[in-house]
Formats: sequence, structure tokens, C-alpha cells
Amino acid sequence: MYDNLKIMSNEHTDAPVIIKFVGETVCDKKYEVERKCSELSALEYIVEGNGTLEINGQVLHPKKGDIFLLTQGSNHRYYTNNDNCWHKYFIGFCGDFSMQMIKEYLPEDTYLFEGCFMEKRFSHIFDIAFNSTDTKKVQTELSIELFKLFNYLREHEISENEDFADKIKNTIDNHLDEPFDLNVLCSYMNYSKNHLINIFTKKYKITPYQYYIERKISIAKEYLTNTTMSIAEISSALLYSDQQYFSYCFKKATGYSPSSYRNNTK
Repeated sequence: MYDNLKIMSNEHTDAPVIIKFVGETVCDKKYEVERKCSELSALEYIVEGNGTLEINGQVLHPKKGDIFLLTQGSNHRYYTNNDNCWHKYFIGFCGDFSMQMIKEYLPEDTYLFEGCFMEKRFSHIFDIAFNSTDTKKVQTELSIELFKLFNYLREHEISENEDFADKIKNTIDNHLDEPFDLNVLCSYMNYSKNHLINIFTKKYKITPYQYYIERKISIAKEYLTNTTMSIAEISSALLYSDQQYFSYCFKKATGYSPSSYRNNTK
């Protein structure tokens, strides 16, 4: 394993942003880090490889081009994939203003930012840390770079979230023949429940589950109008537990029983 770490000199411990360390690691198969109630925060950029991050109950899989966030006070564990080890840059920090940036700039309970591809920016941060002996100047420059990172991640998330709501919608559309499971959806999309629901609801004004139900009712209407399938067959095709429950859900959504809707459309 190659590990190059620069511990920063901190003369002003009351500064709003304190850069604690900057480094680069080329991991080996044994690489693993675990912390309980972490004393500081960090941003880590994956140059190559993939692995796993477990943080505050979430299991995420950072890969090439991704940035992951470790937050002060969090319980976390992260380790590389044995078959494709990480090569990564990282910056560790603390201070009141940096905590405020996390709170104001980044979505709550979000620790993985995919597809950032910021090797040049992290390499520049590495160069600043290692190529100057003026500790005050280095702290200032790195604090500015950290602010730029947060600003980029905020803009990246805004852009990604606009498309992400559509990705959620398309995923639901492609799995209407399966029972709805929010845990499976979150695992597939690599986001927390609250974040996923908030993104989807912001764009479509309903929750993912409500959308799933609406789509099933819409398909049921198509079946009732354009096929000779029995109501029992439609109920089974749409994964309702029984015909009676399907009829209840359909009437609740449309104001008509399935048979009345079929008769009226004809």
C-alpha cells in the first residue's frame, strides 16, 4: 500500500475552517478504516477502483469518479474491493464554518456524490498541501479550495437531482410487475429513503409509492378498456392480493368499481 499523508499545522484552533490533513492512498487488499463518533470530517475522491462505505446505517459503494463524505460525529467504516483496490485523494477538516457548509450546501444524510470526476481539483489540493512551507498561506488556500468543493457538490447535486427524479420514475415504471419495496429501490439507486422521497416528491408532487399505485391503476384502466381479461386476471397480473382488494383500490382511485368502469367505457 502507498500512503502519503500531510498533517497540517494548526496555529489558530478557533478558525472557522481548520484543515487537518491532506493525502493520497493507493490501497491494498487489506485496507479498511473504522471510526466511532469521528472527531472530524473528510471528503475523499476515488481516482480508481471501488469499495464500500458504511456510515450512519447506510451502505454505499464509492467507485471511480465519486466523492464520499465522512462527517464529524458519524460512525463509519470503509474498505476497498479486493479485486479493484481504491486509489484516492482526501482532505480532512473541522471548524464551525465547515460544519455549516455541510448543513447548508449538501442534502441531509447524503454521503456519496457520484460521477464528479474531479481528479485535477483534488490533485491541486494535494500539491498545495505538499509544496509550501507557509502554514498560514496553506490553510487559507486549502480553505478556499474546500469551499469550492462544497459549491461544486451543491451544483452537481442540483443538476443530478433534476435527472434523478426521472431515473426513479423510470425505475418504478420498469418494475411495475414487482411488489413495491422502498428499501430495494433505495439500495438500487444508492440513496437514503428521505433523500429519494424528497427528490421525487419535489418534481412530481407525489411520493414514489403513490406514483407506483397511480401507474398500476392506469394500467388496470387499459386492461379493462382494451382487453377481455377478467377482473380476477387483471388483479393477479397487477399483483394485488385478491380481486376484492383490487376492486377496493380501483374504486378508491377512480370512483368506479372495475366492472362499472369497463361498462361505462364501452
